[in-house]
Amino acid sequence: MPAPILPPLLVSALVCLLSLSQLPASAQSPAAADETRCLLLPLDPARRAQAATLVVEAEVLSQRSFWNDAHRRIYTANTLRVYKLLKGQWAAAAPLTVVTEGGAVGDTLQTLTNTLRLSPGQQGLLFLTPASFAGAARPEAWAAYASRQGFVRYDVVTATANEPFRQYPLLDEAFYRAQTALTGQALRELAPNPALAAALLRRQQPAEARGVNAPLITGFSPRAIVAGADSVLTISGAGFGTAPGGVEFRNADDGGVSFTRVNARDVLSWSDARIQVRVPSYSSTADPAGSGTFRVVTADQQMATSPVLLPFTVRYALTNVQETTSGVTYRAGHINQNGAGGYTFQPDPALAPNAAALAAFGRALSNWRCQTAINWDLGSARAARGIGNDGVNALEFDQGTELPANILGRTTSTYLGCREANGNIRFWVREIDMQFDDGVSWQFGPGTPSGSQFDFETVVLHELGHGQQLNHVIAPVVGGVPQLVMHYAIGRGQLTRQLNFNRDVLGGYAVQLGSVLPGACGPASEQPAPLTAPLAAQLQNGRALLSWTTRNECSGMTFSVERSPDAQTWTRLAQVPTTGATTYTYTDGQPLGGTSFYRLQVQLANGLNLPAAPVGVRESGAALLVYPNPATGPLLTLEYNAPAASNALEVRVFDALGRYYGGQRLTVPQAGVNTLRIGLPTLRAGWYVLRWNDGGAHGTVPFVRVQ
Repeated sequence: MPAPILPPLLVSALVCLLSLSQLPASAQSPAAADETRCLLLPLDPARRAQAATLVVEAEVLSQRSFWNDAHRRIYTANTLRVYKLLKGQWAAAAPLTVVTEGGAVGDTLQTLTNTLRLSPGQQGLLFLTPASFAGAARPEAWAAYASRQGFVRYDVVTATANEPFRQYPLLDEAFYRAQTALTGQALRELAPNPALAAALLRRQQPAEARGVNAPLITGFSPRAIVAGADSVLTISGAGFGTAPGGVEFRNADDGGVSFTRVNARDVLSWSDARIQVRVPSYSSTADPAGSGTFRVVTADQQMATSPVLLPFTVRYALTNVQETTSGVTYRAGHINQNGAGGYTFQPDPALAPNAAALAAFGRALSNWRCQTAINWDLGSARAARGIGNDGVNALEFDQGTELPANILGRTTSTYLGCREANGNIRFWVREIDMQFDDGVSWQFGPGTPSGSQFDFETVVLHELGHGQQLNHVIAPVVGGVPQLVMHYAIGRGQLTRQLNFNRDVLGGYAVQLGSVLPGACGPASEQPAPLTAPLAAQLQNGRALLSWTTRNECSGMTFSVERSPDAQTWTRLAQVPTTGATTYTYTDGQPLGGTSFYRLQVQLANGLNLPAAPVGVRESGAALLVYPNPATGPLLTLEYNAPAASNALEVRVFDALGRYYGGQRLTVPQAGVNTLRIGLPTLRAGWYVLRWNDGGAHGTVPFVRVQ
């Protein structure tokens, strides 16, 4: 009787349950690949070895990012130490430069899905060709052939390796023989690799054989968690040691066949029997933590794996970006980029005539929009084309070899950041670009894909999830089909056109809750769909007149009008159903004395509510008020009655003698009373004055500083 054939996606899911202690003793040729990685097609190892000019075993030492000549794309130059040469020519001790796409320059970051990223300390086999990125020439620079599939990533804790479609259970002589059989060149060792040698020794002499007590994980809490949300996992056990080591989770980007270590700053406490750690979506290798077993690696490189029978689940993963100077990670939010509430995607001239593709994209976009109130729109065709930092959210098919080999498509996100008064950095998504391979057999729908096709709507729904600022997860698989849109794998014939409410939708909703709040710096925040502009409010004859505008309303949406005396505690005034109109009004006949704040809650058909940014009105008084006064802490709150939205409000602090102590330029998100915050410079106790100027009006507000 033949052995049962498991669906490829189920096979990938089962891999996540295996402990590395069960790995066989040696590795021969790599196992056959399945087509289950996110928007990647398996690359034949023989083809890869033939296409590469240079094949080396190397370790990343340092990185430096840079703009291309057109200032549209960011690249990263990685400096590596070469240990072994498997193809081509390389001088011993000569540093190697490998250029990868994406990176961070100043306060601008750029990330690409399904694309190789390297991190200091990583090592593995690299299959390289001379770098040929347009406008990004670097002397003697190389690039990985086929991007992610041009890197076989080593695990120097266990002396294993993996790539997107293959795993290598031991980095022994058989592994290298299999590689040199493909490259056709004898291996040359250019420098010793001490980390790998130590890992091989540990495999040959387990802890028990060396008389060392191995660490043990006995439990952990909670069992299910959100990655990238500062959620803390508490791990219990024994033998962890008193010196901090590392905690490593299954890598959700590859389905958990590899582990990814948390950044050192995410280890909150460490003792011999208890560890507390934040579960990241941006690890030390910029990967998200995924479901499955995790492991603790002690300071002396002993390893404990969590019990297979105690499942650990990452429900969803919120995208984080890292500030390069401090290493601190932040969640990124959305803004009102298009002036109509959010973002507009524009197809290029080649994709625009494909009505079926645009219809599939529109269905996927509406799915996210109606479930999470993400303010997205599909606009008219653009005249130009190209992916990059140009303020346009591009939607296009690639031309020629714009996409690396065997990549079906990817999303490029460009982020900007600014420093808030409290010292934190606010990052926002400046631009979202999507590009798909025009040579793929796509099913554009609404029919279902054949077994040889990729469903375009399924792929777009997933990539829009990345645009929503969600990372990959490792999802349950039923009947060979993953149950979550943000599952790391998409296969031929797969049909996943519905969002999972408890995982996909709630993940997007969590991003939205942070995006619709007013930012303390930077551009105006996103308006929850279907709103196209901030709520307008004005006082007239003792009444507050409110109005708002919408577009592309979803079925079952309603608006809740709310009022507050302090923008903190809210009371519902009315429920206004959507009618398909583009303009709505409401009158509050009895506003509060002093300042009244108003806001809209967009209520979705699925029961979720999204609050829009509040706006205030007041009968009379100064244009700008400050509190607390006297000031006692590092922050000062401003209540500014603005005639219009502006990014030109300047505030400066002077003492009684007219000496200048510092100032800031603030963004005013909307007309009406806005609540803003500034960080005070170092001040002694005494009397000061805040001078303000918005380009039209100006004034002064005295305040007292007390210790």
